[in-house]
This record gives sequence, structure tokens and C-alpha cells, in this order.
Amino acid sequence: MIDPVDDRTWFVKRSVDDRPEAIIDRFGGGYRLRRFSLIESHRTAHGVYTGPELAETAWWRLQEHRRAGRKHPDTVEPGAEA
Repeated sequence: MIDPVDDRTWFVKRSVDDRPEAIIDRFGGGYRLRRFSLIESHRTAHGVYTGPELAETAWWRLQEHRRAGRKHPDTVEPGAEA
């Protein structure tokens, strides 16, 4: 689910009572998806999408790939060079 924080930021959660797993924020002309962390520098980037709903879908697909032991093609590992 997408939980609005303000007019430019949303949290991605499994349910209302769960902690945020990802954060979506307005970024230029799109919506940036990052892993949630209270420490800004620990928020790993996972792409920019055309809408918050698409970013949320991308987050859950990324999690499915990780559970299955596959790397998602858009995944950037922390410390890896682009």
C-alpha cells in the first residue's frame, strides 16, 4: 500500500500498521523509489517512475525477485558502480 506523508512523499508498506519498506518522492518529472531508512545516506535507489503506483509495483516486484534468489535487472547493489 502507499501511505501519503505529504504532497510529495509516500511510504510503501505491507499494511497500515507495518513499518515503511520504501519511500517514493517527487523527483524532477517523476517519482523516485528508494529503500526506506531513517538515515538518508542509507536509502538505496531503485529507479524513477512515471507515477507513485508504478513505483510501488516496482518495489513489490523487486522484493519477489529477492525472495526467489534472483537479481532484478534494475537493482543497484550498494557500493556497486553504475
